[in-house]
Amino acid sequence: MGMIILVVLIVGGIIWWVSSNQAVSRNEKTYLKTRGYDAGEQPEERSAARQEARLMDLLNSLDDVTPYSRERAAEELSLLCADGGRDERMFAPLVAALDDRNSSVRGAAAMALGNLGDVRAVPHLERVVASDGSSHARNQARLALDKLGAVTPSDASGSSDSPGRQEETAG
Repeated sequence: MGMIILVVLIVGGIIWWVSSNQAVSRNEKTYLKTRGYDAGEQPEERSAARQEARLMDLLNSLDDVTPYSRERAAEELSLLCADGGRDERMFAPLVAALDDRNSSVRGAAAMALGNLGDVRAVPHLERVVASDGSSHARNQARLALDKLGAVTPSDASGSSDSPGRQEETAG
């Protein structure tokens, strides 16, 4: 009798575990789909209205409370630009994101500006290269300037070390 109860409890536990994992997956898929991240859908299958809504969601996410959401939005905009989905409205929010308090967001915004291909970004990216406290953001801005065909301040002087880099190695 004890063995039967044990088997029933184990089987019940397995059924509960499997159903709860499926519920979480369904909830996550639903959430991600509402945010525009549908993995099963190809970009060319999206309607123009849906692409417009996704662009606006990403631009609004650059002002999100969490740094991860802001970084992810900048990365998604960068991918969108790399795939040929450039839009004039991306420029101003991405330039504003270069002043974000999180260095990962600043770096992702710099790469997005490089992929956007707008030469108006050059002075903003040069400012990041010259004065940003994060080596990650400076390096991403250098890569973006390279994509835009601009000469970075470190290229012009012949030195690859920036003042922030010297502080890191001296300390």
